[in-house]
Amino acid sequence: MNRHVPLTGQPNFRDLGGYAASDGRTVKWGLVYRSGELSQLSNDDVGKLGGLGIKAVVDLRSPEEVSARGNGRLPPEAKTHPMPIASSDMFAKLIPMFLKGDFSRVPPDMLDTVNRMLVRNFTEQYAGLLRVLSNPANRPLVFHCTQGKDRAGFGAAMVLSALGVPWETVVEDYLLSNHFRKEENDKMLGMIRSFAASQAGPEGEEIAFSRVEGLLYVKEQSLQAAHAEIIERHGSIAAFLSEGLGCSEDGLRRLRDDLLE
Repeated sequence: MNRHVPLTGQPNFRDLGGYAASDGRTVKWGLVYRSGELSQLSNDDVGKLGGLGIKAVVDLRSPEEVSARGNGRLPPEAKTHPMPIASSDMFAKLIPMFLKGDFSRVPPDMLDTVNRMLVRNFTEQYAGLLRVLSNPANRPLVFHCTQGKDRAGFGAAMVLSALGVPWETVVEDYLLSNHFRKEENDKMLGMIRSFAASQAGPEGEEIAFSRVEGLLYVKEQSLQAAHAEIIERHGSIAAFLSEGLGCSEDGLRRLRDDLLE
């Protein structure tokens, strides 16, 4: 089976099927997908989603992002479940820097901090994702944020962990965003480098590249920061699923029986 679903308007739409769980079963194909925003899809793309039978879309974007970028373009039978994770205030603070072409104050470890925040502040949204996924009437399901790498990346980590997929495999899935988003990331980096060079010269261009590259490409350390936050607060991922996300043993067992083979 092919993990990547090629779409004209979204490079990072992919199936979470085929991953091996620790109990010897594997995640079924064609039931749960992760993605970036669906607002730029072509008519053919929408037809592909219809062909996949998508019934539910969990949108992790903030209302401001939805307003700016548009609602998802979806097949008529797909229902959207908003689970908004607001853009961090840190990103708002970056806008004046970006407008000046000055990227020197962008924290190199910014996405590590964001991932820790996802664990601390947005359990309701990730609990909601697992709750919607647990209803067979909502499958096949896709969950997404804007680029499909950070908020959706942590969401995929929790879905796969709930299914008993080992953490090493979870990290491998997380890093696949770098492969599928490479063309789009490189295009964005080129534009930012040119702008920074025009505003702040060669030194500003190099600073812009190093800092923005760290925002566009996911790093293993960022997901590991979320993992560390989970361990510090709950002791284990299993305890976080139970205490933080409200998953019951019976609920997880049913989900695994539904989604593993």
